[in-house]
Amino acid sequence: MSLSPPSRRGFRIPRAVWISAVIIGLVVLSVVACQMRPKPVKDPYRFASVEQGDITRAVSASGTLQALITVDVGSQISGQVTKILVDFNDEVHAGQVLATIDPQTYQSRVAQSRADIAAGEASVRQAEANLANFQADYNRKKTLVGQGIYAPSVLDQSTAAFKAGQAAVAAARARVNQSRATMKTQQVDLGRTTITSPIDGIVVDRKVQPGQTVAANFQAPVLFTIAQDLSKVQVKISVDEADVGQLQEGQTVRFTVDAFPDDNFEGIVTQVRKQPTTEQNVVAYTVIAEADNPQKKLLPGMTANTDIVIDTHRNVMKVPSAALRWTPPADSPQRSGGGLAVGGPPGFGGPPGGARPGGAGSGQRGGMSGRIVEQLGLDARQKAAWTPIEAELRQKTMAAFASAGGDRKAIRDGMRKTMDAAFGKLEPLLRPDQKTKLAALRATMAQGRGSTAGLRGGTLYILDKEGKPKPVSVRVGATDGSSTEIVSRDLKAGAQIITGGGPRPKPTLGGPPGAGGPGGGGRVRM
Repeated sequence: MSLSPPSRRGFRIPRAVWISAVIIGLVVLSVVACQMRPKPVKDPYRFASVEQGDITRAVSASGTLQALITVDVGSQISGQVTKILVDFNDEVHAGQVLATIDPQTYQSRVAQSRADIAAGEASVRQAEANLANFQADYNRKKTLVGQGIYAPSVLDQSTAAFKAGQAAVAAARARVNQSRATMKTQQVDLGRTTITSPIDGIVVDRKVQPGQTVAANFQAPVLFTIAQDLSKVQVKISVDEADVGQLQEGQTVRFTVDAFPDDNFEGIVTQVRKQPTTEQNVVAYTVIAEADNPQKKLLPGMTANTDIVIDTHRNVMKVPSAALRWTPPADSPQRSGGGLAVGGPPGFGGPPGGARPGGAGSGQRGGMSGRIVEQLGLDARQKAAWTPIEAELRQKTMAAFASAGGDRKAIRDGMRKTMDAAFGKLEPLLRPDQKTKLAALRATMAQGRGSTAGLRGGTLYILDKEGKPKPVSVRVGATDGSSTEIVSRDLKAGAQIITGGGPRPKPTLGGPPGAGGPGGGGRVRM
């Protein structure tokens, strides 16, 4: 009886081990991916500093350079050009010969006129000889008629012949004068065969070649164009009708040309022409400015990109214009575009109830009322007394704002009177130190009314201690497009303001219109 050897089995890894290894590998890969993932930006906002500087308002337009005085030199006669003595860019002087036209035709005409004069003078001498004969015959017959030898009719015939002789002499002399006048005309035309420069200047254009024939029958052909002086140039600017009302003589013009993009040039407005030009239903007006060109880099015909300076606000606080347009996403439904405050009268702090535009909440005081409570340090009893005074102040201010009908001066006067009345009621309730602070506050506010006249309200945002956007009311003035002037007691030069960025709101389902989506878009529908 024989026994079979035991069968050999290969070593196998259990399935559970494989599954565990795969899970562990996935976990390791997930951890590595999380470590390699870029970290989110800690501060998503973009900031800029409040700066101290100048704000320049200007009107931008395009123009063309041209010489102050440009003369087209033409020909008053027809003929073939035989010589060209100057070329482009040549400097010429008054009286200098520029070109000549073939003079042979005009020389022949002058010679013919001289011959006519000589023939006329011979006719004059012949007529004078005949006149002398007629006069002698007249004298003889007059004597003989007096002696009774001839009849009086004979004397009459002699007298008529004598007068005819005098007329023949006068006619011959007139023909000579006529020939002389014709010769002078021919001599003038002969002189015009030499083309000379009427002014000192530079030849900027030459439109004729030697051998070319010019015809001046109906219009004088232009042969050369001469610019008198290129040390000064004229800028011919086309300004839109919407901007021309702000322009006047004496304003500064700053411009660049494509040929020298790194160079800035300046000029002065010398003329605002009242004649409009209409092209494709667009009305524009021509503004003329003069600029120095000492190095003669500027050439006629160059295109100038001009900025006509209207006014300059010097040494003012300014911020990027984007900062006035930025609002936190939650504030979008409550604010108007452009970062401007909405609600009540200018400078009063927005709508009734102390709510600050931009969603600061109805419990937060704003504007002048909030500054009074904060700066004077009113206690609970004083705050309670101030509440009805504030309510009456707000009502009177709103009434003054409504009755002013948009008149800024009336609005300021009405607000000043109501504030003075409110301060008069508050002052007896204050301590001596608070009265001193109130006097200083009233003086500051009075100065602010004068310095911010004509400005509009706006809102900037800074980060508070918790890292959240905090609105700051400012007064907005002039702008040059990129920067805007502001007036604020709460911001100083160097302060960091938000110009963009920030977390985006998550879209929500349902809710009121404008609550969901970035910037107050519509609700998300399923």
